[in-house]
Amino acid sequence: MSLSPLMSLGMKALAANYAALQTTGNNIANASVVGYSRQQVELSTSPGQFTGAGFFGRGVDVASVTRSHDEFLTREAAATKAMASMDSARLAKLQQLETIFKPGEGGLGDATTQLFNAFVDMASQPNDLSARQVALARAADLASRFNESASALKSIQDGVDADLGVSVAQVNSLARSIANANQRIVELRGLGQPANDLLDERDRLIGKLSEQLQVTRIDAPDGSVGVFIGGGQRLVLGSNAAELKLVPDASDPTRSAVAVMDGSNPRTLDESVLGGGKVAGLLRFQNNDLAAARDLLGELASEVTTAVNDQQARGLTLGQAAGPALFALDPANGIGMTVLLADPKDLAAASPLVATTAATNLGTAAVAELRVTAAPLPFPGVSETFTFADAVAPATGFTYTSSLTGVALPWVPGQALQGANGFTLQISGVPAAGDVIAVDPTPASALASNNGNALSLAALRDAALVGGRTLTDAWAQAMADVGVRTQSAQASSEISTAVADQAELSRSSQAGINLDEEAARLIQYQQSYQAAAKVLQVAQAIFDTLLQTAAR
Repeated sequence: MSLSPLMSLGMKALAANYAALQTTGNNIANASVVGYSRQQVELSTSPGQFTGAGFFGRGVDVASVTRSHDEFLTREAAATKAMASMDSARLAKLQQLETIFKPGEGGLGDATTQLFNAFVDMASQPNDLSARQVALARAADLASRFNESASALKSIQDGVDADLGVSVAQVNSLARSIANANQRIVELRGLGQPANDLLDERDRLIGKLSEQLQVTRIDAPDGSVGVFIGGGQRLVLGSNAAELKLVPDASDPTRSAVAVMDGSNPRTLDESVLGGGKVAGLLRFQNNDLAAARDLLGELASEVTTAVNDQQARGLTLGQAAGPALFALDPANGIGMTVLLADPKDLAAASPLVATTAATNLGTAAVAELRVTAAPLPFPGVSETFTFADAVAPATGFTYTSSLTGVALPWVPGQALQGANGFTLQISGVPAAGDVIAVDPTPASALASNNGNALSLAALRDAALVGGRTLTDAWAQAMADVGVRTQSAQASSEISTAVADQAELSRSSQAGINLDEEAARLIQYQQSYQAAAKVLQVAQAIFDTLLQTAAR
């Protein structure tokens, strides 16, 4: 009987266990490599050899070396990683934005309050140039705060542009690497064995790509994968990779957009269909959060500028001229603010009109407030008088007649008088029939002491100027809006990060390396190798015995 089957059994057992030892050693060596999937040797029993006494086994064959891989868990880990990356990128930018909308000293709300408080002080001492100078200084402080905020918003936008540029470059590099991996995998597929390390590398590249953009992968029969983004846009197909490019947003050139190049023509990707990834998070922040913040600041700056300038125009300076504009806005962004006045005498503290009651009046009516509503006045330099009379109906009411219109209008106590010369007049008390109230141009001698327009400037502090809210309340609302966005993003980031960590844990538990298990297998295969070597040793001893017997 030949000894070759026994020698063959031993050799095959040695080869199989050596392959298992080599694969286990490779697993141990790559235990810390990100994306490496545990490999294992697949063994198959060699077909038995038939003899008259039955089938005798012919040992074991090494069928393949496979990797421990779960396609679903790999896809899930990539998808959850994309969401976590998106939320993390948006949160980081919102935290930067939150530093602009700060409460207390140093905030826009405080600077606005300080300006109107300075107007109050100017109203109490309209002839004091130092009070006027303080008002100009507070106006400069407010303009400086708006300019700082505008610069900070631009800096954040520049940061978004830079981050998007880096992400686009990474996406293009990863897409090319995935396309190259596809080509190599397809080429090696003809060998009949899986290219485990290349498959791991491709999965790792797709995982890295998912951090930048959420992707959909479709496996092709030839072993390559197609990678699609943005609701079906091709990024990688076989060995071909498309290119992304950063372009100006069509609706707002100051913002950035991401486009897929179709030849030389860019096709802009809609941020709403990108799903997840850092790029989606940055675009969502830019197009929603940052745009809303810019609009809020722009609205505040516009309302402050318009309200103060309009009220300035309704008053008179110490030079008896109509008040010039105090602020100007940067037309490029609507937020950068400039103070136009340097001389405190140009602040229009005086009203161009003054109201007085006739000495012959019999009623208790007195002037409570005169508010100029038109600039310039419809009838500059003209006086207007109101004469009261008993109304025909109701018997308890009155009528008043303007000297400029000659029209009798009904009036009840508490109601403001509407002047034809662009003002409203609020009176206290009750007039008697025949009583007269005169509204005359403010004489030059009274300009220094008149505070009518300064009071109106100070009253802007409590006026509903921004969406039915005061400027202070509007600023508080803006801070609350940014704060809520940041808190919401914080919660979303914590949740998506936890989900991504759990998904990666599930994937790694399936495909990762457990060093304790590998150490146990190492001992197992070592013992099997030694046993196989013993088979060869026995076969050699038998062969030697046969040779010695034959020699005798």
